Amino acid sequence: MANADTTKDLGLVHKDQLTVGLEGTYAPYSYRAKNGNLEGIDVDMAKAIGKKMGLKVVFVPTKWDSLVEGLRANKYDIILNDMAPNKERMKLFRYGSKYIYTGGVVVTKKDSGIKSVTDIKGKKTAQSAVGNYVKYAEKLGSTNVAVPGFAEAVATVENGKADATLNDAAAWSVYKKEHPETKLVAIKSPAKYMPVTGAAPMMNKKATALDKAVTKAEAKMRKDGEMKKISVKYLGADYSHKPTK
Repeated sequence: MANADTTKDLGLVHKDQLTVGLEGTYAPYSYRAKNGNLEGIDVDMAKAIGKKMGLKVVFVPTKWDSLVEGLRANKYDIILNDMAPNKERMKLFRYGSKYIYTGGVVVTKKDSGIKSVTDIKGKKTAQSAVGNYVKYAEKLGSTNVAVPGFAEAVATVENGKADATLNDAAAWSVYKKEHPETKLVAIKSPAKYMPVTGAAPMMNKKATALDKAVTKAEAKMRKDGEMKKISVKYLGADYSHKPTK
């Protein structure tokens, strides 16, 4: 049962319930286990945040290219989906505290001629039409081949319709582990091309009370080690703090 003091005036879509938008197809952040249940960093983060707020957590799996619009339309209260804050998003939305920091990679074929992320200039990169990675790719001079998500981006590179895709290093690591047959390789990108910005819970601009409550719950998780535990569980190391170098 939710605590009245905790949930008062949070403006939730459903009373006593934290409704969370995520992809559900983007390991290690959110994905379906063999038993069909949702698992991942963002799933565990959402459950822990909800527990500390005294709220039941309900997930709404949504395709990446319509995830943000779903938040705007109040289909859920919050997004946890490896969402990195940027200037454009912060004009319309607000964020809790950052909880995971991983770098970026360029995924390509061994014989593509791409040896570093700057080599994508003049090439085709498979990216979602929204998000930070498409902006990084276009800034480096590539032409975008629009795809709905990471799995489709990898497939587009594999079938030769794109030369590469830019994405999160952790997501690629998990994909490679689950698809050992892949012939693709990943090249680490310097932070100046793909900044280690960190992921944070994303909410609507007017959700000030919810933001405060979520951030408070995150602070408790950081203090009691739960945030670190989630990172180690899925990534094998603590990525809950911004790297010092």
